[in-house]
Amino acid sequence: MPDRRKILIVDDSIAIVNSLEAILGVSGYQVETAYNGSDALRKIHQNNYDLVICDIEMPGISGLEFLSRVREDFDDNLDVILMTGYLEHDYFIEAIRLGASDFIRKPIDTKQMINSIRELLFRKRSRDDVSEFYCHLDKASFSFDISAEHFSKFTISKIFSSYLRQYFKIDPMVLNELLICVDEMVYNAYIHGTLELSIRERALTQEELHLVIDEKLQDPKIAKRKMHLVFEIDNEQQMIEIGVSDDGNGFDYPSWINTVQTEQILDIKEHGRGIAMLYHLSDELSFDNEGKSVKIRKSLNMPVRNENR
Repeated sequence: MPDRRKILIVDDSIAIVNSLEAILGVSGYQVETAYNGSDALRKIHQNNYDLVICDIEMPGISGLEFLSRVREDFDDNLDVILMTGYLEHDYFIEAIRLGASDFIRKPIDTKQMINSIRELLFRKRSRDDVSEFYCHLDKASFSFDISAEHFSKFTISKIFSSYLRQYFKIDPMVLNELLICVDEMVYNAYIHGTLELSIRERALTQEELHLVIDEKLQDPKIAKRKMHLVFEIDNEQQMIEIGVSDDGNGFDYPSWINTVQTEQILDIKEHGRGIAMLYHLSDELSFDNEGKSVKIRKSLNMPVRNENR
């Protein structure tokens, strides 16, 4: 039975695109085409493809830049095979670092290309099986602790995004709002709670702020402070709960909650907008332990705005 997986071919050569489209069509694949990187990026954001075959040398957005954008938006969930007439050492290393799934030399060896596609699609099926397993769990939870000295080395929302994209089916709009909430929660826990930066320090330029943070982390007591993040997905209720706590001194959260309930976001002082974002993007927002712990709940379905907010 032919495999009806969907493949996108990207090349500025009409002859090559038509040739590959015919070969893959005969092999039973659904094929769509793009003649430049910009058109390809637009298509992968509008359609679900199982694999992309892209030329490296293209005018405008090159194959390497295209690959970089794909990895930024889709992590490792979309395989990309790169085509090239030559593969110099620097190109090869850069492509590997960017996450190329495989390489095909021009002129194309049809048998090699089909074998590569089959192998990558087989691996994708395995990943999809794992994702399907997670989606059929009634509940799934994950938690971790990380010290202040190690936190700055990572982008927590990117790790969180990678995990959710890979294992759960979440509407892109909902996922984007969740990532904004995660960014705000961990940033507030780190900057306000863990490091206890003053309003003046938080208003510094990025370069000056990094110097202040480095100096703060020289204090062993601050460097060893822990941040705790936990999330639980309830597939039956179609809800996700995310909590972040820190070892700081807390803050006067009731007055800030009152502020965000009564004022427009743009009217709130800059250092209070994080709470406002959490309040308006989540379905429920709560604080505990004198403000050292914050928790949100949000529906995994398309957002329905609360008219009372």
